[in-house]
Amino acid sequence: MTKINNWLNLKNLIALVAGVAFLYLLVNSLVDIRFRELELSTRAQISDQEKLLVTIAETTARNGADKITESIVIDCATDERNRFDTLLDQLNTQLPKSDLVELERLFGRCGTFYSLRKSVMVTRLARETEIYADYVNQLSIITKEDQSEIFKVATWQALTSEERNQSDEFSQLVRLQDRIITALLAGNTADSTQITDILSEVQVVQQALSETKAKANVLKGELSPL
Repeated sequence: MTKINNWLNLKNLIALVAGVAFLYLLVNSLVDIRFRELELSTRAQISDQEKLLVTIAETTARNGADKITESIVIDCATDERNRFDTLLDQLNTQLPKSDLVELERLFGRCGTFYSLRKSVMVTRLARETEIYADYVNQLSIITKEDQSEIFKVATWQALTSEERNQSDEFSQLVRLQDRIITALLAGNTADSTQITDILSEVQVVQQALSETKAKANVLKGELSPL
């Protein structure tokens, strides 16, 4: 009787161990499946985010705007824009004071439009780059391997930085433009010291802008096919 009981106890123990082992394997399998699904989902999010980044980066590089930015930054009326651009093109032809007064008025309505639009687009690019980096970081946690180099996170961040620099330099040029108009209205001539000093600043900023664009182009090449 004792042998029978011992045998039954052994069988129960074996069954229990087998059951625990089966449950362990089942749970591990389910966990592996869940992590695989999570990895695939995260990779899909990264892919979608990268496509969005490419679109925004291309639009930002050509000083364009997407629908969101167009709804935020509104240009002046078409007739005002045309008149402003015409007067601005003639700024170095000794405009009469009446035209300078009109140009200054239009500057307040039209002058900062493109620089503001560029600034908003850069802000959009920076935000979407942060989201992209977060997705890649999440994938790194899931796979237990750093994925940032594979998905070129640092390059995207560097491109965003160069686009921000371009936006700042663009804004500086607009402010210098405004200073030239103000100086001419105050009676300074095109060859006056005040105007030539401002034009010297313009040249410095334009050179910096050219260098920044060159750096951005190199980074875009690294993000090919951007």
